[in-house]
Amino acid sequence: MVRTILFLLIVLFAAGCTNDKPRPEGISGITGTPAASAQELKKGSYSVHHFVKGNTVFVECFFPNGNFGKKKDLSKGELFITVTVDGKNAQKYFTPAFSIHGLKKGYHEISLEVSAHNEPETVHSPYSWTVKVD
Repeated sequence: MVRTILFLLIVLFAAGCTNDKPRPEGISGITGTPAASAQELKKGSYSVHHFVKGNTVFVECFFPNGNFGKKKDLSKGELFITVTVDGKNAQKYFTPAFSIHGLKKGYHEISLEVSAHNEPETVHSPYSWTVKVD
């Protein structure tokens, strides 16, 4: 009985030590360069997700062919987002996820425009939505 249990434990241990792990279907490797060219940006689209918590709006943008840079060290073609709330207070963000703080109670129109550094012809269509702050 002890030999049978020991044998089964050894077999289970050996089976768990393999490197043959299943891969998810439909996911391919990254192709091309991380920086997007102007033509890729014009063809590509982006999506925006947001939620409101208190007087803060959390925003997350998804760019399939975009690359964001650092505020002080933008290279040509790197993206940045210009956000306006109620048509004023334009602010630039250099990351695809950010939060908008200090909104007063009520409805607010938020719009964002995505641009590429030093490529004025590469501008995504503006995205706007209305949020309600309770």
